Amino acid sequence: MIITADKLASLDASVAMVDGCFDPLHAGHLRYFEAAAACGLAVLCNIQNDDYIRNTKNRPPLLPAEQRIRLIDALAPIAYACICEGTTADMLAVVKPLQYLKGSDWQSRGLPVREVDICRENNIEIVYLDTVAESSTDLATRYGDALGRARCARDADVFETYVHRQKPVEKSMYDKAYFCGEWRDGGENYTIEKRRQIEGRNPINIKEVFDPERVLDVGCGPGALLTFLHELDVDVYGIDNSPAAIAAAPEHVRDRIFKRDATDFHNLGKSFDLVICREVLEHLTAFEIRRAVNALAQYTSRFIYVTTRYHPRSVSLLDITDDFQTDPTHVTVMNKDFLRILFVLEGLRSRPDLEARLDWKRAGRVLVFEKA
Repeated sequence: MIITADKLASLDASVAMVDGCFDPLHAGHLRYFEAAAACGLAVLCNIQNDDYIRNTKNRPPLLPAEQRIRLIDALAPIAYACICEGTTADMLAVVKPLQYLKGSDWQSRGLPVREVDICRENNIEIVYLDTVAESSTDLATRYGDALGRARCARDADVFETYVHRQKPVEKSMYDKAYFCGEWRDGGENYTIEKRRQIEGRNPINIKEVFDPERVLDVGCGPGALLTFLHELDVDVYGIDNSPAAIAAAPEHVRDRIFKRDATDFHNLGKSFDLVICREVLEHLTAFEIRRAVNALAQYTSRFIYVTTRYHPRSVSLLDITDDFQTDPTHVTVMNKDFLRILFVLEGLRSRPDLEARLDWKRAGRVLVFEKA
């Protein structure tokens, strides 16, 4: 019978109590229940609630308490079942069972002091049953490990298939209409006027956070950020492989843009203590991103500041997809931590403190690295 906490006192000290998480329920638990029933009293099973499992096992329950109690109540050795709303000690104090039945492993481990005190105060006999079996925690850990290994293998297969099917975006896609047309949601484009509204305080933040001597903006497009940093007396240069983008750049920064691919390192004859790459990586295939990360690491003498789009529902390090709905040239959005790892493998260190200062809109898209 399933009973609620307010009915516990009505058992009138006529039961033996067993307790635990029972998540997952296994054959060892059944032996425990059978040995408890063999002691001769009606058995009350005290079932730990979901929050207890989260707090003590550092994991969510495999089965919620409402399901666990129904399964346990259906077992023949169990006369009563209740979900614990407080602590086991609280339950002992309310029920005052004639016996408190535990596995023999608890005899060497030692029961919590408060449970022992309550049993002594209320003449509750503590009985240790020789039914030690594999614990639910061990089973859950093994199951989780096996599931994790299987999932990793599956994710790796999906990732491999995806990246080998990717095709680089044709450079002809980045024409004048791409940068200056109003085909994006909200009429967003790359004109200086529109970008000034969008950038807001970003240029000032960049100067304040990094205090750079010379900046390289990789994938700079028509040079809007270059313009705004130039207005702040920052020595700026850019890289872009689109003739249309370079032609659309303001004259005072146009001659500072090198027509180069973002995926390769080019000796530009200058050193840069800050390299920026914003909203570029999503336009590259995964193979190209790996090469671009390597190039960015070679360009900088100190900092790299990156923003891109990330997988919107990522649950695995290897999650990868596209973002065609936003932009037909967004061929790769991946897990943020996976991208971070690519930079770390180039010998760079994450700077989450600087990321927080730059991410003033709290969009969660900023990555900052410093040369080790």
